[in-house]
Amino acid sequence: VTLAHHHLPAGQVVVREGDPGHSMFVVLEGRVAVMRGGDNGTNTEVGRLGAGEFFGELALLTGTQRTATIVTAEDTVLLELTQAGVRELGKDYGVKGEQMQVTARERLLADALRSNPLIAALPPEVQHELGDAFVPCTVPAGETLLTRGQPGDALYVLIRGQCEVFHTHDDGRQSPYPTLEEGALFGEISLLRSRLATATVRTVTPCTLLKLERDVFKKAFLGQPDLRGALVRLGLERLKHTIEVMGGPK
Repeated sequence: VTLAHHHLPAGQVVVREGDPGHSMFVVLEGRVAVMRGGDNGTNTEVGRLGAGEFFGELALLTGTQRTATIVTAEDTVLLELTQAGVRELGKDYGVKGEQMQVTARERLLADALRSNPLIAALPPEVQHELGDAFVPCTVPAGETLLTRGQPGDALYVLIRGQCEVFHTHDDGRQSPYPTLEEGALFGEISLLRSRLATATVRTVTPCTLLKLERDVFKKAFLGQPDLRGALVRLGLERLKHTIEVMGGPK
């Protein structure tokens, strides 16, 4: 089935944050609320979508997890589309493939801005360039993203989930850093200074991240003084912390 209509009453959960996404939805009638989970386990409404608007395209197009919970705010009629259904989508529903791509990028950028103050402080034109360059990815729990002593290949923004960070001493002892939460940006030291990673970063939960590859960064952003300056300041803070950890009690 490539197309399916759903007539739902108010208060119905359509998709849940963190679930895999194999379809997207177009609102034909009614409205839905966009909810994001907080640290205390409660959901907060961050927006509403009405007739002609759509959601779920990011998970469908990129294979990432749902980044929000969608709940019907009133009696609502939805059109659900699989990948094949998206290809068949016609003008009757007012959604084009190009429009979905643009909307997906805008929502990625909004997530990054909401999550990370460093990105939010950049000039608008740099923000939008970053929004186009970041690639979303989903990583399962227990996967290593950076390894101390190995070169890093990308800059990351953590959109959802948690990552642990630790320094492994020569004698095998590990010193933990604070856990990375939603909005954390990391990987800048290897990216900027062509240095080996100074700590290991590993996912604690399934994570949704935005990833900026080293080659893309060097080509498009290395000469951006605002972004480079912000990343240098962040990197220096982390290097200082690493020196303190390495010099800690044995």
